[in-house]
Amino acid sequence: MDEFVKSIKSQVIPLGVIDTQGSFSNIPFVFMYENKDGSDDFMPTGLLCKAFYRTMQQLPILVGRVKTKGIGNVSVVVDANDVNVPDYSEDQSDVHFDSLKAAGYKWSSWPKGVATAGPMTCANKDGEIKLINVHVVRLLDNSGVMIYLSIPHYVLDGEGHMEVMRRWCKVHQLMLTGQHADIDSLPAYTFDRSILQQSLPDERKPVDETTYKTFTEYSYFSEWFAWISPEWRGYILSKVIGWQQAEAHLFHVSNASFDSLREALREYVPDINSISNNELLLSLAVKTLVQSQMQSEGGTPGNGSTSSNNTLSVAVIFEVRKYLGMAHDDFIGNVLVPKINMQPLEELEMPTNSESLARVIATFKDTTSNVSAPLVASHIDMVTSRPSCFTRPITKFMRSKTAMSFVYDVMPDMYVADFGNGRPEWVSPIEPFRANAVLLLTGKDPTDGVDVFMTAYPRVMKEILKNEYWTSVAKIIY
Repeated sequence: MDEFVKSIKSQVIPLGVIDTQGSFSNIPFVFMYENKDGSDDFMPTGLLCKAFYRTMQQLPILVGRVKTKGIGNVSVVVDANDVNVPDYSEDQSDVHFDSLKAAGYKWSSWPKGVATAGPMTCANKDGEIKLINVHVVRLLDNSGVMIYLSIPHYVLDGEGHMEVMRRWCKVHQLMLTGQHADIDSLPAYTFDRSILQQSLPDERKPVDETTYKTFTEYSYFSEWFAWISPEWRGYILSKVIGWQQAEAHLFHVSNASFDSLREALREYVPDINSISNNELLLSLAVKTLVQSQMQSEGGTPGNGSTSSNNTLSVAVIFEVRKYLGMAHDDFIGNVLVPKINMQPLEELEMPTNSESLARVIATFKDTTSNVSAPLVASHIDMVTSRPSCFTRPITKFMRSKTAMSFVYDVMPDMYVADFGNGRPEWVSPIEPFRANAVLLLTGKDPTDGVDVFMTAYPRVMKEILKNEYWTSVAKIIY
């Protein structure tokens, strides 16, 4: 610990609106490792901790504090004399890994208190926002280890989160094999947000009208929400999420299910082979959620029962490194751009069959096919010129019971997180989350489809689990 603290140098890392627009939530995942050989020195606690703090020396952005100046101008301030020490804790559990495996790793089988930070970015009991939370839980009889890793969206996105885990694993492997000198030779990271600006093309493409209005229309509430401190924002949002009491489930969609879905749609979507798995899941998940919302309120198709204006707001969130030609593993930051889509409820509420699903796919086509470097550049121009606009989408969505978010790109493969004793047997998000969200995850077998993490209000989720079309495609894991 002393070596870690002494290595930190004071610096200020300005964040951009691309960071703050998603700053309200954490990225929390649990990695579960089985001690298959019954080894006494399986993932030794002391070395895990030592490797973690050695990794933090290479990621100083995670030991700073979020500070604001004015409205919307946010930085991470790293103070060498007052380091924001990571929340790193270790515990011994009386739960055996075999119990987790027998229960299919479902949340109810986990030891209590695995997640030491919730889904939203808020201060801990000491009034401090930690920029990384880690909880190492050693299971009964050294049968395995669970590692909880949560990092606020303030400082990175899903790709960055997984890069932190990969680096921790690499440092641990080098220490495990006595190659300490090679740690300093690992590629350095950059936290300079100007790199994102430098990656933008000269060409610009207009932002769509709905997204533009969402980010630019002034409201006193959103302006106030941008003005208050990050701690207060986190406190308010954590209360809102608590009131929602959202229910979550994890599903798997196999390659065979995608093939069957395409065959069923072929008559109505002539270019069905050009429709990605992501597009299929976006359309089907949104349609399923809307139908379930309607049914949970006793509505019938076409009566507009789920929204007063007969439209649904859907934030489709894209990871845009590939469009800008940016490397995936050296820049630690956020490279996410949302497109806000308004969908007519009348179509979404209709029972799902091949024909009705094909029409929804067509309505989303403009959203999914028109992401490009010039569009990303225009979005960044738009939000950069309005630093306080980062709260406008969240204040709009938090006042709606139906507005949804869909993270379009599959999260990076988390099963590559090998500390030197083997890949994790299972990786999972935590159960508490905001309602009406869909996240695509790489499954344990990355060659066979994707896992889908979906949340909804309990009464809505009850209808989702009864939806025959959805459950014929997406098989519940837990």
